[in-house]
Amino acid sequence: MKKIIIILFFSFFFFSNAFSNEKFSNWINSLGLEKSIFQDNIFYMGIGYDGEPSYLKDTFPVLVSFIYDEVYSDDKRYVVRVGCKPRDCGNNGMLWVDLKEKVAIGVIDHSFWEKWGSEMIKDQIFIFSNFYESHLDFPDEFIASYSKWLKEIEVTPSKYRFLNSKNELIELDNF
Repeated sequence: MKKIIIILFFSFFFFSNAFSNEKFSNWINSLGLEKSIFQDNIFYMGIGYDGEPSYLKDTFPVLVSFIYDEVYSDDKRYVVRVGCKPRDCGNNGMLWVDLKEKVAIGVIDHSFWEKWGSEMIKDQIFIFSNFYESHLDFPDEFIASYSKWLKEIEVTPSKYRFLNSKNELIELDNF
């Protein structure tokens, strides 16, 4: 009986994870963006459930698909979706979308980098956008939403990385 309960528990967990990723994917597709918000990269940030590096498209939905809030601007031009990893809200995510310009910027607050067992450095910020080549081009509306989010989750960033539209990973001194 114990084995059946354990099997059911894990089956439910993996099924709901897949369903949630599909639901997030459908939501993203409904926004009408001209290209994917994700670059095709594999990273280890300590967010996945298996301790292995994973694609950004698989990692990010873990943060904004289960426990999340969605806020639209008064004019419905911008949407910000924020959330955290279930049972580990030390890992957070934010997605900012300009529905008029059809661009998006994602942010991940994480504690690990490159490999399992790496040194834990809290509040590393990973910013990604398939729409911007330079972080200097980010809209003021994104900067305001990002700053507000950092205050809400009470984070002071320790490191900044930006994966740009040319698929270049850039370490930033400050943001």
